[in-house]
Amino acid sequence: MTDLQLRTVALTHEESTEVDDLLRTLADVPVDSTVALLHRTRLAAQELPLRIRTELTGMRLYDSPRALVVTGFGIDDDRIGPTPVARPAPTPERTRNQELLLLLHAALLGEAFGWATQQNGRLVHDVLPVPGEETEQMGSSSKAELLWHTEDAFHPLRCDYVGLLCLRNHQRAVTTLGWPDLSRLTPEDRATLLEPRYLIRPDTSHTPEQNASDTRSAERFAVIAEMDDTPEHVAVLFGDPEDPYLRIDPAYMSPAPGDAAARRAYDTITTLIEDALQYVALDAGSLLLVDNYQAVHGRKPFAAAYDGRDRWLKRVNITRDLRRSRSARQSATSLLV
Repeated sequence: MTDLQLRTVALTHEESTEVDDLLRTLADVPVDSTVALLHRTRLAAQELPLRIRTELTGMRLYDSPRALVVTGFGIDDDRIGPTPVARPAPTPERTRNQELLLLLHAALLGEAFGWATQQNGRLVHDVLPVPGEETEQMGSSSKAELLWHTEDAFHPLRCDYVGLLCLRNHQRAVTTLGWPDLSRLTPEDRATLLEPRYLIRPDTSHTPEQNASDTRSAERFAVIAEMDDTPEHVAVLFGDPEDPYLRIDPAYMSPAPGDAAARRAYDTITTLIEDALQYVALDAGSLLLVDNYQAVHGRKPFAAAYDGRDRWLKRVNITRDLRRSRSARQSATSLLV
């Protein structure tokens, strides 16, 4: 790909073999939400092929590229088994290596973390179509387009990066990626987007209904409910006014009622994103890493068959600074916000 903000790196056979050999050294590591897991994966990440380490170090240090696709990881289609029809996958051991693979790459960008209010508090999430949720604005939809968005845009502790590893995509479902050319904003619209004139609510994946009853924390879900009942006023752009970061989710975000200037600026930036959208159909063994402060991602509709062959991704949230969320985690060694 020629776009400097979206890079693709194809692993050689030798590099792919290096990764497989590295995963075998982690055969005794349990995939759960423990700092011991991060300790092992962080050490092992330093043994990933040099080209991978170079790309991800550059992504972290230079804010570029905004998205990176790495292809060529081996996926044993028989080993991972049928695509589940519910989250999380009922037999996580089958995809243990794929979850470790995500965590190894996460360790080069920061620290992996999970949400106490999403996917039963698991560290690595399953992204797959779920019967009855075909038209929802969640990763479990299929018939409806998953609108492009900043991951967990509603939350102040949202991830810096999101990692998506494709296990299966026979339908060739398309992932959307985009970022606006902010130089096309008028000074007035830029100034407006930098002000907290937009309301944002939690997405529905953080509701009790989307989590098993034995993992529901009344206190945590009460906080989510309050965010929904009394949405926060936030800015779309933040950070350096001359080179700002982005926070946007059209499905759950809107200008404050009656604020015509905020509406005009919002419509302008959404158009800029739409105009520059790029489309990537991930293949099995492709890893997509997205800078969640600079890029949005989504997915085009596809036809789910629920026959065990549907599209299936693994997802991980990555923060550059785990301490930033200490007040929202039960302990310094907890990885759940």
